[in-house]
Amino acid sequence: MHKLTTANGHDVPMVGLGTYPLQGEAMASMALDAFKCGYRLIDTADDYRGETGLGLALSRLNNETGFRREDVFIQTKISQDNAYGDEPLEGVWFNKLSKYQNRHTVEEVVMDKVTISLRELQTDYIDSLLIHYPFPGYYEDIWDVMMRLKKEGKVRYIGVSNFHINHLEKLKSIGECPSINQIYVSPLSIKHEDLEYSINNAIQLMTYSPLMDLVHGQLNDNILMPLAEKYRKTKHQVILRWNIDRGCMPLPRTTNPNRLLGNFELFDFKLTEEEIEAISAMNRDLQFLVESKQCPGL
Repeated sequence: MHKLTTANGHDVPMVGLGTYPLQGEAMASMALDAFKCGYRLIDTADDYRGETGLGLALSRLNNETGFRREDVFIQTKISQDNAYGDEPLEGVWFNKLSKYQNRHTVEEVVMDKVTISLRELQTDYIDSLLIHYPFPGYYEDIWDVMMRLKKEGKVRYIGVSNFHINHLEKLKSIGECPSINQIYVSPLSIKHEDLEYSINNAIQLMTYSPLMDLVHGQLNDNILMPLAEKYRKTKHQVILRWNIDRGCMPLPRTTNPNRLLGNFELFDFKLTEEEIEAISAMNRDLQFLVESKQCPGL
């Protein structure tokens, strides 16, 4: 796996905060509370509309937490956002039917996006920049620009989200293997092949919405409840620890400040190999979240 560090060289804890749909002051307050709880990695994206709120948090970071910018790890994404038009596809990025995209090069679009993100985040560098989806016909060119942004120091890590192994192999063949791949993983969709590939290629696998199956009542309490009782933890914490013990970095989301700390209190217990396997045995290859809605044919 890839070890992620803050700009001052400190290791990032193996759990981050997913922030969709937080915006504005709600986003700023949640991010600052997260830093106080021990989180160091905050995840957002340009199309979440949360970068401005996260920028507010960074502007108040030192006064409210005592931390400096280089003590925390900010991750955002390049998405297919309809930023420059009112009609469907008129102003979206990375679509051959987009009037806006057809007037600009991929480099121009990516540089414009990163400039906006830096401004809204109120920072002069991004710790981690991901391609949100493998946009057909565009993701290789986007990756080429991102590799240059990394060399220029505007981005420290470059990675991807919702990419399959075939996409990762393509990026590896044209230059640099991503440091991060953020995908949906749960006990009902354990993504064993993706995890194995990540381990073999020093890619840190991040998992978004890791508690989705539990929230919707899809998981087997006969497995989770005994483990929760054994370790005096919640079922949420057991699932998050299962992610960590497999080598994944979970990004739980919450809009509840009281749950924020609980989702981070994962480092005083560890599951056994048998317990990890018991949870993994719930797998049904169920893709609860549709990962390809912006990329038909993904």
